[in-house]
Amino acid sequence: MKISPPKPLPTPEELERQLVHFINATLLGGSTAVDRDTRLFEDGYMNSMRILYLIAMVEKSLGARIPDRSVRLANFRTIATIVSVFHPDAAAKATSTADRLFERRGDRSRFASPLELLRQRGDVRVVGAGRVALAGFALEVFEAVDATVVRWAESLGAPEHRYPSLIDAAVLDRANVVIPSAPVIPSEARDRRHSDRGTDPSDRVSLAPAVCYHAYPGWSGQTLGDTPTLLTARGHCYRYEDGNHVPLERLWEFTMREIIVVGTRQQVEDVRQSLVRHVTALVDTLEVDASIETASDPFFAAGDEGRRLMQQAGALKYELRLAVDATGRTIAAASFNHHHDFFGTRFGIRLADDTPAHSGCVAFGLERWVLALLAQHGVERGAWPNAGRAWLDDATQRRTRGAGA
Repeated sequence: MKISPPKPLPTPEELERQLVHFINATLLGGSTAVDRDTRLFEDGYMNSMRILYLIAMVEKSLGARIPDRSVRLANFRTIATIVSVFHPDAAAKATSTADRLFERRGDRSRFASPLELLRQRGDVRVVGAGRVALAGFALEVFEAVDATVVRWAESLGAPEHRYPSLIDAAVLDRANVVIPSAPVIPSEARDRRHSDRGTDPSDRVSLAPAVCYHAYPGWSGQTLGDTPTLLTARGHCYRYEDGNHVPLERLWEFTMREIIVVGTRQQVEDVRQSLVRHVTALVDTLEVDASIETASDPFFAAGDEGRRLMQQAGALKYELRLAVDATGRTIAAASFNHHHDFFGTRFGIRLADDTPAHSGCVAFGLERWVLALLAQHGVERGAWPNAGRAWLDDATQRRTRGAGA
């Protein structure tokens, strides 16, 4: 039996030409002209299926599998980047720093652990596993962060909404959300609720894992106008995290402020980038040790690999990470998410041209902001930088005026 010799590896230049042809002719149907330097994801040329086909094409051309850890924006930003990273003869190698949009280094010599002092003063009280109560200066910082985000929401035209802690489990099913840390109401409570009218499985309710899931049913079946539709809401969210609770940092019940937007791809991205700019300006003002990095959401259903890879490679999720100790350890305190048309499709939200709407949300974990700001600047207002004290004063005045309106 005659054995065929292995297919020769294309040169970097040949691989580049193959990718240009594959993306333009096969993935995009010849309707566009993507070149070696076109931003494949930020400019909207990829979706959750195309990224899978693109990865398969690169693997076939090079005769080697691309590991999941290498599927990220830094490695797939452009065709030129793909070739430089994955072709064995290419000299340039992308580094993880390309996944970082913004970084500000603070004075870590000033960092301290604030929890013990806050607990002694009664500003933070652990009331149960994964649950805390706030008062005093901790609560002032909490409200200042929230008031700042509300001001940003107002500037974008996002009205305030309020949602309950419970959400129909059917809504999460429709959104394809698998978050075991957002438990359904215990069976004994459901049995009491249904004792007089049977047990309808469609009537299950869950503790909400995020605020934005409340919003999409309100737009279900609607056709949007020419301008983006926004709202903002603050609510209690629940994630059990395997019982690994850390006060202020990893809570079972925590508070999330979100700004949610639906519209065209560009409208959603414009809102997201606007809020990235607001946050980086606040970080600079408050002299905070922080970074904004690309990330991926771990809460995907099995078989939803395309969406997970799309989020990793397409920069659909950024995280604000705030340092909390002198070693530089960070926690995620905000996320900037572009869902593409996933929720538009799931909930039947349409654009004027009858295509599914895009959606996005920017979420702020308020207790984590409290921990990071107090770790970096201390638990005494007088020790904070002048700009930080001015920010607190301004936020207090805005809340006072709002309460009196």
